[in-house]
Amino acid sequence: MRNSLKENVFIISNLIKEYDKEKYQQIFKDSDVRFNIIGTDGVVIYDSKKYNEEYELENHSTRKEVVAVKNNEIGFDIRKSSISTQTMAYYAEKRVNKEGENVIIRVSKNYGETQKTLKIILLTELLFFTLLNVVIHSFYKNYLKRDMYRKIEIIERYLKYEGKGENLYFERDTWILNLWDVVQKWQQQNLENIVDLNREKRILHQIISSIDASICLFDEKLKLIIKNSRFNYLYEKDRVDYLNLIKDIEIIDVMKKAINQKQNQKLEVYIPRLKRYFSVNVKFLDQDQRYLLSVKDITQTKGMIEVQKTFISNVSHELKTPLTNIKGYVIALEDAPEPLKIQFIKTIKNNIDKLENIIVDFLNITKIEGSKIVNIQKIPVEKLKIELNLSLSERIKTSGAVIKYNLNLLNKQEELKIDFEKILTIIKNLVENAIIYKGDKTPEIEISIIETKSRYKIGVKDNGIGMAPDDMEKVFERFYRVDKARTSNKAGTGLGLSIVKELVEICGGKIDIISKEGKGSIFIFTILK
Repeated sequence: MRNSLKENVFIISNLIKEYDKEKYQQIFKDSDVRFNIIGTDGVVIYDSKKYNEEYELENHSTRKEVVAVKNNEIGFDIRKSSISTQTMAYYAEKRVNKEGENVIIRVSKNYGETQKTLKIILLTELLFFTLLNVVIHSFYKNYLKRDMYRKIEIIERYLKYEGKGENLYFERDTWILNLWDVVQKWQQQNLENIVDLNREKRILHQIISSIDASICLFDEKLKLIIKNSRFNYLYEKDRVDYLNLIKDIEIIDVMKKAINQKQNQKLEVYIPRLKRYFSVNVKFLDQDQRYLLSVKDITQTKGMIEVQKTFISNVSHELKTPLTNIKGYVIALEDAPEPLKIQFIKTIKNNIDKLENIIVDFLNITKIEGSKIVNIQKIPVEKLKIELNLSLSERIKTSGAVIKYNLNLLNKQEELKIDFEKILTIIKNLVENAIIYKGDKTPEIEISIIETKSRYKIGVKDNGIGMAPDDMEKVFERFYRVDKARTSNKAGTGLGLSIVKELVEICGGKIDIISKEGKGSIFIFTILK
C-alpha cells in the first residue's frame, strides 16, 4: 500500500513542476486516489476531491504524516478520515511546485476497500491451494508414493544383491535418477569413511604402541579391552581378567585400591623380580565405568635422582676440602715464621685454583644444558693456540708440559670453521686432564687436526698414566673419576670428560679413546664444519 502511494506521489510531483492545478484536476478528477498540495504552514492549496473548496478545509499542519515530513521522517499514517467514516491510508512527501515553492504532496486511498480486496484474494487463493493440496495428496497416495516405493525397492535389491549399481538406470525419471546418484555418492562416501576409519584405527594403534608406557583398558567387569605391547614382561600371555593378566602383586594392589574406591590412583612401586621402579597410574573413567591402567618404567629417572644426590655429595666434598685447607692455612699464616709463609701462600693458591676449576665445570655444564646452539665461525689456528696457552699457562709452567701441534688442513690460511668456544673448551679439558694425570713424567701432549670436506678429526695424545678398559667405558659419565686411590690428590668434580662428550655431540660428532695403563691415552673426536 505505502509503495503504491509513494509511486503516485512521484508522478504527481513531476506534474506540479510543469502544470497548474487546473491541468492536473482534469487528470485526477475521476481517480479513486485523492491527493492534496499543502503549504509548509499547513494550509491546503489543492484537493483533488474538494477542488475550489480548499478554503473550507481545516489546517493540516497537525496531521501525523505532515508533521513527520516536516521532521524529515517518512510521512505515512492509517486512520479514519475526519470527513468520512472510512479508514484511509495517507502518504506525504516534501516537493517543489512550478513556482519553486516548497510544498507537501499528500496522497490518500481508501484502506478499507483495499483490505476487502486483499481478503477476497487471500480467501480465493486459500481455497485454490487447499483444493490443489487435496488433489496432489490423492495423486501422491494413489500413484507417486507406490511408484517411488517400487523404485526404491529396486535400488535396495540392486545394492544388496547385484553390486554397486553402475549400470542401473531409470528412463525418463529425473527425480529417481537424482536419488540414485545421491545413493551412489552416499555409498561411495561410506566406503571412503570405512577406509579413513581403518587408517585412523591403524594410526591410533601406532600411537598407543609408541607410547613410552604400558597402556591397558579394562571394562566394568575388569576384562581386558585393549593393551599395547610395551613392557609385555609385566603380563601373562592370553589372559583377559586383570587378576590373572598382571604378574606382580605390587601393580595389582594399586588396581584393587582404584576399584574399591572408584577413584584415580597413582603410586611408584618397586618390583623385586625385575629390580626396577615403575610409576603405576589407574584412571577411573566414570562415564564408561572403565579403568585405564598405565605403567611406566622410571628406573632411569630414579637413577638420575641418585646422580643428583651424588652430584651434591661430590660438590659438597670437593668444595669443602679446598675451603677447609684455605681457612686453616690463612689462620696458620698469621703466626707462621717467614720461611713457611711462602709455602702456605702457595698451598692457599693451589686450593683457590681447585675451587676455580670446580666452579668453571659447573658453569660449563649449566651452559651446555641451557643452549644447544652451534656458532660456526672462521677462526685462525694461531688464535686457538694462543687462547689454549693463556687458559692453561699456570699448569703448563708448573708441570713443564710440552704441547705440539700436527696440522693437516685444506686451506692455506690455516683457518678452522668451528664453534670457537666449544672446541676451545673440549681441547682445554683434554689437555688439562693430560697434565693432571701425568704420573711421574713430564707431560708431552700432541694435538692433531685433520680437515676433510665435511668435518675435522681432532686428536689429543698424552704420555700419562692411561686407563684400564673398565674405566674407558665409564669415563664420560658425570661424576665418574678414575681409581680414587691413584688420583686422590687430584682436584675435580668428575664432570670434565662428560662436558667434552656433550660438546662434541652438540657439534655433530663423536669421541673415542685409545688408552693403555702406564702408556698414556689418545682422545679422538670428529666435528662437522
